[in-house]
Amino acid sequence: MLLKCQRDPFLQEFTARVVSCQEVKKGKKKHYEVVLEDTILFAEGGGQPCDHGTLQTLCCDVSAGVQGLNLTQSDSVNVTDVQRKDGTAIHTTNKPVTAESNVKVALDWTRRWDHMQQHTGQHLLSAIAEQQYNMNTVSWNLGLEVCHVELNTTELTDEIREGLQADVNKLIRDGLSVVTSVFSSKEDPGLSSAHTRGLPADHSGPVRVVEIQGVDQNMCCGTHLTNLSQIQMIKLLHTESKRGNTLLYFVCGERLLNTLHSALAIHTSLNSLLTCPPDLFVGQVTKIQKEGKSYKRQAEKLSEELAVMLAATLIQQHGKVMFLQRDEIDAEFSVVLQRQLKEETESRVLLLVSGGTGAAQFMLKGPVELINKFGKEAGTILGGKGGGRDGRFQGKFSDLTKVPAALQFLRDNIS
Repeated sequence: MLLKCQRDPFLQEFTARVVSCQEVKKGKKKHYEVVLEDTILFAEGGGQPCDHGTLQTLCCDVSAGVQGLNLTQSDSVNVTDVQRKDGTAIHTTNKPVTAESNVKVALDWTRRWDHMQQHTGQHLLSAIAEQQYNMNTVSWNLGLEVCHVELNTTELTDEIREGLQADVNKLIRDGLSVVTSVFSSKEDPGLSSAHTRGLPADHSGPVRVVEIQGVDQNMCCGTHLTNLSQIQMIKLLHTESKRGNTLLYFVCGERLLNTLHSALAIHTSLNSLLTCPPDLFVGQVTKIQKEGKSYKRQAEKLSEELAVMLAATLIQQHGKVMFLQRDEIDAEFSVVLQRQLKEETESRVLLLVSGGTGAAQFMLKGPVELINKFGKEAGTILGGKGGGRDGRFQGKFSDLTKVPAALQFLRDNIS
C-alpha cells in the first residue's frame, strides 16, 4: 500500500486512526511504536531519512456530534523515527497514544522540504552523470549537512565536475516537471524503461516511478518535488576515492544557501583577523605560516639554550638530588636537559616538576637502584600515580604544595 506521504508529499497535516500502540523497553529507557491507518510521515527508505513530526489526539464534542481538536501541550506526542516493517510504517514516539483514537499528524515541513530538495537533486545529478558522462551511481547518502553520490569512476576531474554542475543547473533553470506514476506491481511491463538499484525484498503491491520530464525515469519510494525549479540550485563540492569509485559531495536548495551563509560568516571573521580582503586570504595565511615556522625554530633554539644553562646550574646544586620546577616543560626541553645531565644522573637523582595545581607532572631520573627504591614512595607523597623503568619514574599529580615534602624525602634518604 502506498502511504499518504507518497501519494501527496506536499500535505503537511493529516487525520488518521491509531491502529496500535506498543511500549518498547531498552534497558531503563522506553519508547512507543505506533501504527496508523495511514500517514504523511515518510518511513526511511531509498536513501532518504525518515520524517519527524507530532501526533495530537482529537477529542470528540459529544453535544455537537462533531470532532474538535484538543491543542493542549500534554496531548502532543513527538515522532522521532519512522521505519518500514513488512510494508507497515512504525512511528517511534516519546509518549503513548490510545489505540482506535483519531490523531492529527503534523509534519516537520522544514525537514521534509530539505529531504525533497536533496533527493530530487540526486535523481537529476545521477541521470546527467550517467547519460552525458558515462558515470553510473552505485549508491548515495543524504547526510545531515551534505549529500554524496558514489560514482563508478576514478576519473572525475575538476573540468568534468564543473561541466556536470553546469548541465544540472541548466535543467533546474528550465523548470522541468517531476511526475510520479504508480504501477500495479513490479511485473508491470510499463516499468521496463525505469531505472532502479532493486526493490526491497519484502516489496509487494504498487510500484512508484519518479519521472523528470524527458530526462529520467526511476523507481523510488521517496518523496519528491513537482518541478526541478524547486531544487533552486545545486553545488558540487569535493570528491573522495572509495574502493575504485568516487564519492561526489553536493548540496541543493536551502542547504546551498546555508553553506554560502557559513562561508560568508567565515570570510567576515577572517577579514577581521587578517585585515585584508578575501582575495588576499591565501597569501596572508601563507605568510603567517612561514613566520610561525620561523618563530618556532627560534623558540626551539632558545629553549635548547635555556636547557643547557639550567643543566649547568643543576650540576652546581649540592647533594645527591637535583631539583627543577617550571610552569611548563615541553618534550624537547626535557630531552635536551636529560642529555646534558646524562653523566650526572648516573650517580645523582633528578626531580623535574612542571604544570600547575590540578594538572602537574613529575619525573625522577637517576641510578636504577635508587629510582626503584624511592621513586614510587616519592610519587605517593606527591599524591600522584605513575610508573617507569630503567632509572626513570614519572606520573601526574594535582597538589603542588606537596612538592617540598617529596623533595625533602628524597634528600633525606639519598645521600
